[in-house]
Amino acid sequence: MMLRKLKRFFLAWSVSLLLAIASFSWVAPVQAGPMPIDDQGQPKTQLSARDIFRDAYEQRYTWNEKFPGYQAEVSLKYDGQLYHGLAQVSPDFQVTVKNMDDPDVSQLVKNQLQMEIIHRRQIAFGDRHDQDTYALDGTDKDGAFEIQETGDNGESRYKVRDKKIVQVNRTLGSMAVTVDSLEFITPAGGYLTEHFQTTFRDPKGKEVLLTQDVTDSHEKIGNYYLLTNRTIRSSDPKQPKQLNEADTLIRFNNIQPLRRA
Repeated sequence: MMLRKLKRFFLAWSVSLLLAIASFSWVAPVQAGPMPIDDQGQPKTQLSARDIFRDAYEQRYTWNEKFPGYQAEVSLKYDGQLYHGLAQVSPDFQVTVKNMDDPDVSQLVKNQLQMEIIHRRQIAFGDRHDQDTYALDGTDKDGAFEIQETGDNGESRYKVRDKKIVQVNRTLGSMAVTVDSLEFITPAGGYLTEHFQTTFRDPKGKEVLLTQDVTDSHEKIGNYYLLTNRTIRSSDPKQPKQLNEADTLIRFNNIQPLRRA
């Protein structure tokens, strides 16, 4: 029962989180040796922290300005129950979910599509990060640059390796969040995550409140890679075995691109 309550809370809350830190994308860690370090303990690179982060941001796979939108049938297994409905993403990125009796479940599907849009929508780095400042805090044991970002929305910490953002850390109100990537694909035009893990913590005590392990599948439909499957496994640290059983399964079937008016 406690896991179910936690899961509902974090699934509903995750969109506000991602809207606040929409700059990041998730990618898999790559094995690499440590970067060369200078006498001051800083990585030997001629690039600034802003340059490193911007390069990784611009390498993400995004939809271009010709994105036509699409509609799809939705099948959702949630808490052991099966739901069906219809979903639509318009060319201006508005999401509509219909024909689902439970409004909470309908909102859950809408939230997941909004999360996907956040990462696929193409926004220039300068438009989103022009006022943010960046500092380089060295490298980790695998050679990833550790970068601190400060802006109007607060402070974020990133790890960047091989022009990819491989970890995000952010504190939002009463929640500290870490996002790590495990697998990704590289379609033409950028990188695209297909397996990531999000850890929610109490920022004061650092206690882990919930872990969500997410596996995605994307297919090229028309000229665009679209989300076709999402599997979410939620784990309460007090019940770690729960992670072995997927509690949320979403499938988008019969995806059809929309035509512009």
